[in-house]
Amino acid sequence: MAKIERNPPVDADAMDTFLEAVHFALPNDFLDFFKKSDGAQIRTEDYYVILWPIPEIIQLNEDYGVEEYAPGFFLFGSDGGGNAYAIEKATGFIFELPFIAMSKDEAIFKSKNFTDFIGLD
Repeated sequence: MAKIERNPPVDADAMDTFLEAVHFALPNDFLDFFKKSDGAQIRTEDYYVILWPIPEIIQLNEDYGVEEYAPGFFLFGSDGGGNAYAIEKATGFIFELPFIAMSKDEAIFKSKNFTDFIGLD
């Protein structure tokens, strides 16, 4: 079972700004989580995940050059080390990508949906 340390809910204006900047359909379970918690830290026996706050996600995708190095993916968090977690835009599936040498070829499938990925099933 996952231990989740949630941030306070996202500000409605920040969520609106975020949704205007995203140009693909985000999975409903992702949106539902972030409406209740503007980021979080999640620990299980197998992994650690930092979910970035909504106001930072767009900028971090730009900073890491996701559109250049791994088009088709959208980063939303990391393992606190060398790996990012991303939604594959076409499927909504969750993948792990290395920050260094980020590419589709290096993507590792993690889950078919956000809820299962963070251990809320």
